[in-house]
Amino acid sequence: MRNYFTITLLLATVISSTVSCHMSKNRPEKTDTVSKKLEFPSASDTNLVALLSIQQPLHLRDSILLHFTVFNPTEDTLRFTKYHTPFEGFLNNYLTINHADGSEVTYIGPMAKRIMPPVPESYLVVAPHDSLSVNIDLKKGYRFEKKGMYRIQYNGGNVSGIVSGKGINAVIEE
Repeated sequence: MRNYFTITLLLATVISSTVSCHMSKNRPEKTDTVSKKLEFPSASDTNLVALLSIQQPLHLRDSILLHFTVFNPTEDTLRFTKYHTPFEGFLNNYLTINHADGSEVTYIGPMAKRIMPPVPESYLVVAPHDSLSVNIDLKKGYRFEKKGMYRIQYNGGNVSGIVSGKGINAVIEE
């Protein structure tokens, strides 16, 4: 019955979302970033954790796809609201993106106001040692204007309930 509820909730999210998402079994696939692979939290952690990865090489003229994973390292089923996450697309500025020169990448997406506390339909469930993932094109929400090294960090945890985890570096070529 629990699996039926999880699958039903996931299908409803996919249908209502404009981004494609999928639930992986066990741990998400480890994807190379510029400097290192994803590091998974230990089972002693008590919160859902955001894991970011991005495929290289990147070019200013192309899409910049971020792979965003919410991983549950605990023995309990946990939930989070999709508010301020890529699971709802770009409706808020939930990433901090800085160029190596210190300048911040400008957020160009909408800023939605939310009913608080979040409505029950906004929550997604993650089983123990499982994850939910989504890909999102950063250029649809952020203005990248120059090549170079960028630091990307999730910052929406105060609303979503997801711990930010480690940020990643990405190199964008012309």
